[in-house]
Amino acid sequence: MDHHLAVGYREMHVQVIGVLLVALLARAFSGVTAFAQDYRKIFEKEWIEAEKYVAGQREVWDVIFTEFGIPTERAVAVVFPELVRYSALRDYVETAAVKALYLQKGVKRADFSIGRFQMKPSFAEDIERTWMRTEWRHEYGIYFDLSETLEARRARILRLDDRNWQCIYLALFLKLLYRRFPELAAEDAVEQVRICAAAYNASYYGTYEAVRRKCARRFFYTDFIPTKETRRYAYSEIAVCFYRIRN
Repeated sequence: MDHHLAVGYREMHVQVIGVLLVALLARAFSGVTAFAQDYRKIFEKEWIEAEKYVAGQREVWDVIFTEFGIPTERAVAVVFPELVRYSALRDYVETAAVKALYLQKGVKRADFSIGRFQMKPSFAEDIERTWMRTEWRHEYGIYFDLSETLEARRARILRLDDRNWQCIYLALFLKLLYRRFPELAAEDAVEQVRICAAAYNASYYGTYEAVRRKCARRFFYTDFIPTKETRRYAYSEIAVCFYRIRN
């Protein structure tokens, strides 16, 4: 091989390796940077209040999530950002709106979030429809009325307004999520929390990679009415931060 050609080849080889190393380091540090944000410090009072609520409910939650084979810490991490954002006043207003409008016209007229876990009627409807197509409905003896009737909507609202039923809905959601994406179980614990949180916050429809891409989306905020100055965060990273602190 020509000497100059050999030297040029070696230099190009070194450059390629350098580019690959930079890319790998950038990817590694991007995750570190995301976690480096101290969300507990950012949210302070709201974070502390959310932790107190978790502590007060933990005994009951352990029973419910264990019944469905879902690790409690994972389930709690998935909804913890909603606990941080929760506002009793907003919940009262939104629940009243749902009761007045959803009962009469369904999600087309009212699809506001309800309760500590901030679940929408449309979310519950999706879970119920999917659940009723599985054999688990017989195994657990949980059946839903999927009809478009006032009685069915009233029963759904009562469930969404109930603390224990919100946990059951969350357990069903996670159980169905792992059924939809079997590869999720092969991820490490932190990544499972991240992906589950993204699916909970932004829907699990689409491909597995599509759900994974949602992990970095910064649409989460705590302002009652968002403005241009409203700070937005990645929902999944708050969930992961809580999970890492607790584990």
